[in-house]
Amino acid sequence: MPERMLTESEGYHLLGSCGIPVPPHHLVTSAADAREAAGRIGYPVVMKVISPEIVHKSDVGGVITGIEEAGEAEDAFSAIMQNSATHAPEAAITGIIVEKQMPAGLEVLIGGKTDPSFGKVITFGLGGKLVELLEDVSIRMLPVTDDEIRRMIREIEGYRLIRGYRGEPPKDEEALVRIIAAMARVFIEDPRIQEFDLNPVIVYEKGASVVDARIIVGDTVGGEAARLRVRAPAEIFYPDSIAVIGASASPKKVGYSVLRNLLSFPGNLYPVNPSRTELFGRKTYPSVLEIPGPVDWAVIAVPARAVPGVMEECGEKGVRLAVIVTAGFREIGGEGAALEDEVVKIAKRHGIRVIGPNCLGIMMPHQGINATFDPVSPRPGDVAFISQSGAIITTVVDWSLTEEFGFSTVVSVGNQADLGFEHYLRFAEQDEKTRSVTLYVEEIQDGRGFAQIVREVARRKPVVAVKSGSSRKGKAAASSHTGSLAGSYDVYVAAFRQAGVIPARSLRDAFNLAELLASEGCPRGNRAIAVTSAGGFAVLASDYAEAYGVDMVDLPDDVLRELNTFLPPFWNHANPMDILGDADATRFATLFDVLIRHQDFWDIVFVIAVPTTLVDPAHVANEIVRLSRNTEKMVVGCMLGGDSIRSGLRILRGSRIPNFEELEDAFKAVGSILEVRAARKE
Repeated sequence: MPERMLTESEGYHLLGSCGIPVPPHHLVTSAADAREAAGRIGYPVVMKVISPEIVHKSDVGGVITGIEEAGEAEDAFSAIMQNSATHAPEAAITGIIVEKQMPAGLEVLIGGKTDPSFGKVITFGLGGKLVELLEDVSIRMLPVTDDEIRRMIREIEGYRLIRGYRGEPPKDEEALVRIIAAMARVFIEDPRIQEFDLNPVIVYEKGASVVDARIIVGDTVGGEAARLRVRAPAEIFYPDSIAVIGASASPKKVGYSVLRNLLSFPGNLYPVNPSRTELFGRKTYPSVLEIPGPVDWAVIAVPARAVPGVMEECGEKGVRLAVIVTAGFREIGGEGAALEDEVVKIAKRHGIRVIGPNCLGIMMPHQGINATFDPVSPRPGDVAFISQSGAIITTVVDWSLTEEFGFSTVVSVGNQADLGFEHYLRFAEQDEKTRSVTLYVEEIQDGRGFAQIVREVARRKPVVAVKSGSSRKGKAAASSHTGSLAGSYDVYVAAFRQAGVIPARSLRDAFNLAELLASEGCPRGNRAIAVTSAGGFAVLASDYAEAYGVDMVDLPDDVLRELNTFLPPFWNHANPMDILGDADATRFATLFDVLIRHQDFWDIVFVIAVPTTLVDPAHVANEIVRLSRNTEKMVVGCMLGGDSIRSGLRILRGSRIPNFEELEDAFKAVGSILEVRAARKE
């Protein structure tokens, strides 16, 4: 069935059959019928033209409101028919719908679309003409529970209007829940429905009604076949031997860079090049088949047309994992796509798993592996980084060295012909060196499969994601880069949150979050305290806590009594705690002792230290480390300043405790964690 929009009467019939309230209405084809229908429905009424070719009825004069009597109904019928003939002469007019003009109320919208990555999703927000201006909406992948629908309703800024605002009585929230739930069910169950827009839905103190419905139906479009979703055995990521096929003596070639980067690999390394007998002091083999011992990995850096032949040899050799850095496959379309299909068939026949093709490669710093052509190798650390862009990886790794930031694994997914995000997530889930995961995402082919897996992984290890393409130009660039259509940025972010993934707007934010979670774990609650020797930062801490949803708890009486025994009389006796500018490291340490003894009233502590002549940054940093080690709570370091605090930063970094150079960044990071944590808990 070709795609088409249901007429108003068809849409009302569909909604009514699901128990969704719609205005009393009647389809008419003459002025006399319009008069009779309006009288039966009861004035005032609205009349609208019905035509599959007229989408925006008001633009052609096809809508007349406020009809109060029989004569007006007849005149309105004639006027609408004349206007439509004038402004849309080619349109076929099915008739005119006469419907009850519903009284004013709060206008909201309920929408649905079929996203190319995540399938059917539903949207809720303020409706009417303000929707595009305010962009105040919430989104969920389907299916959803009634509780999830309530969270959707309550998370928009406009919820204050539903709850009752400035003396207005509250609106019927449960009526909204029933309408959204019913529409979600029919959207899932009816494969013909591709998209819908109920706008406005008018909500009253009691009840609600849809007063305009745009519903698109058509044949279900089949997406690409999902990648073979067999879990990759974790042991394939721990090789004892690696062959570099296409190893080269020329610094201008990728095979040179890959081989040079792998010289520090402690296992057996085999260069493969039929034109050489030795490279970098290593015996070189004409073919992988000539290597005497077993080969676990093959890093393939030969021209694309030669890859199928190399893969056949790897299959004969018993290679378990092929890292194909070569480009010229599906990303260029046509012959490249056919070549990639051939490579995948060979890999499946021999049981070889494939990273790439068209990728930077993989780094595993704890194992001494840099199987990429990036000239820089990262430090070992706790964070796994899985990226859809090789250039992003090279930039991040370079940045990480100056920041003394380490990685457990870095993977460039490339075209994901075989292994994809879900496989690397499963690996990170069980990898002992990984404590948190960061993703850089451009597009995901099987969004629902991804969401299911990442939801399970995120329950064990925190996952942070940066999604590119938030702007219109960004969406176009992402599509061009990956050779496939990128889904809506807002849908991705909503799907991430729904699956327990923490979305970040920038890479720096993402790694701040990932490092904090790797070091401190996820807080059990949102009760926070802040400690500082600078009154101005105490005020800012209060502001940022409110802005990012962090609950600054009151200090219990017994804690206040203990603090008063050693803090100066003029400290502020409140949270955030301003322990005054003459505080030295001993004052911080004594306060931390109190927090260690009284861990029942707080979940998160922000330690805000600034340069003074009385405080040794290294001493304060050591006390922050001690606080972290002696509690199961989240300790957030905020040592602020420049060169004078470097000694303290080195101590925090050495103990893998992140430090936030900007106080707002610290609260924003914690607020992002709490937001996703609250959604998952509910």
